[in-house]
Amino acid sequence: MWRNNWDEIVGQIMPDIEETLFDIEEHANKYQIKKAKELVHSTNERLDAIDSQLDIMVDEIEQLVSSEQKNRAEIGELREKYTSLSNDLLKKRGSFNEAIQILDEKMAHVKTGLASFDEATKEGSYLQARQELLQLRDILQHVEKQAEVIPKMMVQVRTTIPADIKNLENGIADMKEKGYQLDPLVLEPKLEDMKKEVEDILVELKSLNTEKAEERMTAIQNQIDQIYDTLDNEVQSKKQTLEQLPNLKHQLDITSKELHKLLGELAHVQQSYRLAQEEVESKEQLSKQLTEMSNQLQVIVDVTENEKQTFTSIYEMVNEWEERLQELSETIKQGSGKLYELREEELKAKETISRLRAIMLEGKRVIRKSNIPGLPARALEQLEEGDKMVQEAVELLNQVPLEMKQVTEKVEQAISIIESNDELIGETIKSAELAERVIQYSNRYRNRSEETRSLLAQAERLFRHYEYDEAIESAVRAVEPFEKGIVERVSEHVSA
Repeated sequence: MWRNNWDEIVGQIMPDIEETLFDIEEHANKYQIKKAKELVHSTNERLDAIDSQLDIMVDEIEQLVSSEQKNRAEIGELREKYTSLSNDLLKKRGSFNEAIQILDEKMAHVKTGLASFDEATKEGSYLQARQELLQLRDILQHVEKQAEVIPKMMVQVRTTIPADIKNLENGIADMKEKGYQLDPLVLEPKLEDMKKEVEDILVELKSLNTEKAEERMTAIQNQIDQIYDTLDNEVQSKKQTLEQLPNLKHQLDITSKELHKLLGELAHVQQSYRLAQEEVESKEQLSKQLTEMSNQLQVIVDVTENEKQTFTSIYEMVNEWEERLQELSETIKQGSGKLYELREEELKAKETISRLRAIMLEGKRVIRKSNIPGLPARALEQLEEGDKMVQEAVELLNQVPLEMKQVTEKVEQAISIIESNDELIGETIKSAELAERVIQYSNRYRNRSEETRSLLAQAERLFRHYEYDEAIESAVRAVEPFEKGIVERVSEHVSA
């Protein structure tokens, strides 16, 4: 092939290119530039193609030479590996079981391949011999790997895994004799499936599909571990269930006492307080829930004593029951807390009323001590309104049953009015004192005019009728033509 290609290049292509060069020169001399350029372009492409073809020929020649050298260097090592591996397979034939047949076939193929290699080398077909050598190397590497892992895997599939399955069967049978209900866990069918899987793995190993076989062996081992975990969980569930049952009964008794106490408090509170119907019904519903909890606990005790189902499921029932009982106990405690808060509200309302009465008495004492003539009508009305609010709150507190919501609203109204009254008393006293001072001060201008006398007389009359702000206003109007800022001046004097 190389000779034919070379002869074609030298004998045909190159002379033809030489003729083309003359044509290009002729076109150029005739100024046929376009035609000349086209021939130059096509000629360059042909020359590039020849260069590529020659490069390929050189690479192939170098590969041929290097292949012969590599073959001579590597064939010895390959023959040694073949001999060593053949001896190992011969010594350990029993450990490969059914897989030895395919291994023998592969080794026979290698033996035949070595003969083909020798023949190709003798004929000078070094590239063919090289290709044969690489294929034989891959086969021997694969066989070597299989020869290492298959005996171990055969031990696992024929001995270890079947023993593990047998131990599981014995363990399951032993637990059943001790009263464990394992049928719902469907363990026996799983074991039968694993036995069939072992046979399938042997088929995979016989075909040297070790990777697939290893995946399936790992899956079986995981299933075995899961079943052991299931059995261990069953044992632990039984232990924990038996340990917790007495405590469950104790918890139920405690909750029952808490509920009995709550219902007693509810009955007592209902004699004194008016409760919402839904609140009463919610407390009564707790008794039904407790009865249900008691019945469910009896079911748990029955299935435990009679061993009617798996302890894993029984223990789940125990945990759910405890959670529900805890929720019920919390609800009972919240109910007791609300009743306590109700009584606290009553006590707080009584204390607040006492405080309001004290504020009212103190306000009256301050009025008496101030020696003012009296209070304006609006102030008296507001004070009376405060007394009325307090009295109404007291009457609501004395009602049976007590409507705490109404009491709270009435007390809040009384607080607002009486606190406002306290401020009003203080402001009224200040106004009365200021009005008295302003009138006294203004009397020095009484004889200035008739209008002044009239306004001051009006201020005195308003003062006697407890209209202190109006009295100040009238006195200021009387004096303002003669003196500005009288209120500020008198206020400073009063403050001093």
